[in-house]
Amino acid sequence: MSLKILQVPDSPEGRKDYVIKLPKPELHRHLEGCIRPVTVLEIANRHGLSVPSHDIKELEKNYRIYEQGESLEKILERFSLAQNSFQSYDDIERITWEACEDAYFKENVRLLELRYSPDFMLADRLDWQKGFEIISSTVSSFEKKHPMLCGIIIIFSRSYGLKSAWKTADFAIANKNKIIGFDLADSESMYPPQLYEKIALRLRSDKINLTVHSGEEGDYANMADTLMLLKPCRIGHGIKAAEDSSGKVIAAVKEAGVLLETNPRSNYLTRAVNKIEEHPLLKFLRAGIKCSIGADDPEILNTDLNNEYMLAIEKIGLSLADIEECRINAAYASFLPKDKKQQAFIELGIKQ
Repeated sequence: MSLKILQVPDSPEGRKDYVIKLPKPELHRHLEGCIRPVTVLEIANRHGLSVPSHDIKELEKNYRIYEQGESLEKILERFSLAQNSFQSYDDIERITWEACEDAYFKENVRLLELRYSPDFMLADRLDWQKGFEIISSTVSSFEKKHPMLCGIIIIFSRSYGLKSAWKTADFAIANKNKIIGFDLADSESMYPPQLYEKIALRLRSDKINLTVHSGEEGDYANMADTLMLLKPCRIGHGIKAAEDSSGKVIAAVKEAGVLLETNPRSNYLTRAVNKIEEHPLLKFLRAGIKCSIGADDPEILNTDLNNEYMLAIEKIGLSLADIEECRINAAYASFLPKDKKQQAFIELGIKQ
């Protein structure tokens, strides 16, 4: 049971006001995708980095993605400005704090899971452990000042190779008492699940929660393999399950009790769906699959969680009751430790 969905004006304005005021959980948000354009520019100026323009409006045109791209790979190429913004430990602290600020003040997020790829973000430029400690301490400082419960997920970027995969997994295991989970991201069609079965087994043996980017591109068969071989608790995106005409992948997701972390605008921009109206979120919910709604990379994708909820309502056809179901699903599927999760339920207005 949760907040009452009563007396909401049956108008776009009324629904938007309701969504803005609604306390939200966010399970799928990349720290690298949360950097404000002005922060990108100021960091570039401080470190003497090259940028497409020093005019903020022009920079935004090169930084943010406004139109549907050719593919996931083409969209990921646009992340270089964000990637280059992690030049110092002060930059990491600023970016993390601002990500928390935007989630809390602009979107009324009360449960925030932030994920990042240390190899993509820091490479050999900055020390992974020190970078992590700064992210962790910054998030903790924000939590002490504001009623938002946070956790950190470590990502391995598939395109960086197996050596990086094991290094990232070892790093996550070394910090398993300070993180809440692990994620495999990047192109699944080029780097199929079979490559990571031993890594997933190792992570599970260390009791680290696993979420996997799967079914975002490529073939739905990869998603079936992800479920069978990697055994994740959650799947990021999962759109391709809807393309299996036999219904077996959807049935497998439901049977496994895996939550799908859907991200409507992201899935449109990467051509996981051709139109937002074709997004299978409602189909998944009607099939009994647990789903959440996320913003993925809000600054780069020119969105936020308020916008994602409105897209789900106005374009995909979710009712306010469906939105509430997604909120509740997200709260229960969160990787936060038990004490923080209980507090998050209170902040979200959801009764367990």
